[in-house]
Amino acid sequence: MNTSTDNKIQKFADEMVKKSLSKDQLSYPERMSLKLQELHEKTKQNLKPDRKEETDEIAGYLKDYMTQLMTEENLSEEDALNKAITIFRAERPLSDEESKAQERQAYYQSIDPQIEESIGLGYASNLFIGIVLGAIIGIFGQILYSGNLIGIVFFLMLALGLLLGIALGLNKHNRIISQK
Repeated sequence: MNTSTDNKIQKFADEMVKKSLSKDQLSYPERMSLKLQELHEKTKQNLKPDRKEETDEIAGYLKDYMTQLMTEENLSEEDALNKAITIFRAERPLSDEESKAQERQAYYQSIDPQIEESIGLGYASNLFIGIVLGAIIGIFGQILYSGNLIGIVFFLMLALGLLLGIALGLNKHNRIISQK
């Protein structure tokens, strides 16, 4: 006998011996293995929903359509099956995930690289303008407040300038998108 058949025979014999033994005669790892197999089967049954009715219904439609194709168009069984599967796939409603994926794909294909570059440059330029304005106001405010060049007022104005830059960038983004 070949080795694959011999391995299957050995595995079957091992299972038969384990099943014939009582729980007391099994070793601890063997008992744990049985428990894990039972738990695995129960989990598989609980997690996998029973869709037999729906599956049988679609299979029935497929068989009927194949029979119709074989009689009307004189197709072979394999050709009729391939044609029926192709038609059933095409007419199947899309799931939420598939429709969202198609929408994302269409959006990314419709994006103009020049518009995206314009938006990015608008954000960057407005951020730089806001940071520079915030730094200048912060330096003068810090000098007037405490006489130091850098301090709390400087960093507060720098943060406010950063926020101003982001706000100007959002405004630029809105104008570009609304022109599209």
